[in-house]
Amino acid sequence: ARLDNMKYYHPYMWQRKMTKEIVDKFQIGYDATKQMISFPVWDDQGKLVMITYRSVKDKRFYIDKDAEKPVYLLNFIKAEKISRVYVCESQINALTLWSWGYPAIALFGTGSKYQYEILNKCPVREYILCFDGDEAGDKGKDRFIKNIRKDVFVSYMKIPRGRDVND
Repeated sequence: ARLDNMKYYHPYMWQRKMTKEIVDKFQIGYDATKQMISFPVWDDQGKLVMITYRSVKDKRFYIDKDAEKPVYLLNFIKAEKISRVYVCESQINALTLWSWGYPAIALFGTGSKYQYEILNKCPVREYILCFDGDEAGDKGKDRFIKNIRKDVFVSYMKIPRGRDVND
């Protein structure tokens, strides 16, 4: 019921390379009163824990800074028993990867202690890192390799400098 008033499409979704199938699957919506795209965020058990937003006017993200952020879309990875997962920083990058047929999760940045605790308990066997092509992305890659359990395979995609998956 909480998402019912956001069940609308907006051209910005297609500009960001999302498909209708992915928008529907992950219940991406448009909140006309806020003029923002809405992104439901579930914990790894599938409980809705927060909604984040991206303005279609100035393209800024609105994420509760005080919220303990789960791993975006990990609940779908677990439910579908996917063992090879792409990892990126932003929700839109994860959705773009799903649109291209690559199951992905997002860390709302480069990962927190809480997120690594979650990931280290999940059954994923292989991670392909797709962090942004910048200094933060480089640090994120190093942080991921340092914090993820050692019995999984980790590789990475080289994203050109100044770019991200969506580019």
